[in-house]
Amino acid sequence: MNIHAKINFPMLSSSRIALNLLIASVFFLLSSQFTNAQQSYSSMRALLIVGHQEDGTSSAINDMNKIAAVFEQHGIQVYKFYDSRASWNDIKSEAPNCNFLVYSGHGSTMGENGESGGLCINQMVSTAEMLSELRLKTNSMVLFKSVCRGAGSSAGDLGDIGISEAIKRVTSYSNPFFKIGAMAYYANNYGGGVEGFLKNFLAKESLSNCFTRSADMWTDIECNKTFSKDPSKNIGIASSAGGGTSTVTTYHNGVKTVKEVENSKSYDIAFVGPPNFNIQMMLGNK
Repeated sequence: MNIHAKINFPMLSSSRIALNLLIASVFFLLSSQFTNAQQSYSSMRALLIVGHQEDGTSSAINDMNKIAAVFEQHGIQVYKFYDSRASWNDIKSEAPNCNFLVYSGHGSTMGENGESGGLCINQMVSTAEMLSELRLKTNSMVLFKSVCRGAGSSAGDLGDIGISEAIKRVTSYSNPFFKIGAMAYYANNYGGGVEGFLKNFLAKESLSNCFTRSADMWTDIECNKTFSKDPSKNIGIASSAGGGTSTVTTYHNGVKTVKEVENSKSYDIAFVGPPNFNIQMMLGNK
């Protein structure tokens, strides 16, 4: 069976033709740039982990899927380990092949000498276990999404912990990852904060500049100085002055506590890594 269609071509003026050609050229240029970004990042992988967070688990998964979408829009392959499927053995198997490790879950004091550290997934993984069993891809990045102590503050804090304690917590959480392959660490407790950071970082902005841009939106930068564990890296922490009250939900040994508290000064955005570190360096380019 033959199918025929009659197509009418409208007569266009020379100026209209020129305008159409210009629009087509711009669209082609933008499409090419997006395709090139996908191609340049198509070799990269991201490992996304959501630990169980009681009645907040569903919301945490939704937030992580938004982060996954940012990676996928740039052609980066995503591996999801959510809630009951966050198997430590599977995570250990996939991590050495991934350029990004993103964690959303409870914070803990399973770090070295009882300090901040560890991952709360299907099993409680201490910093010692991470150092012994986990390996990350060289020059990878670790991102913490709303993890207590990850950027300094915790839901269980009573008042302002002070910048020294915030630095101590961020150092305890981040430094073990550098020992097993990572080059950079970023933590953000704000909704949409990690997505915004990633969009800037994947647009080839530096780690320090991405931190500054995200911090300037909601907070004041408390410090951006040499990291005590490695002079080639900086540590930056941003705080919010607080004010008013909020409802805080905490869990201790499975027991849920909800209370109204005053919003004291908090430390909610942090990074550790070489200030000029960028996506090109992750790919092995200068």
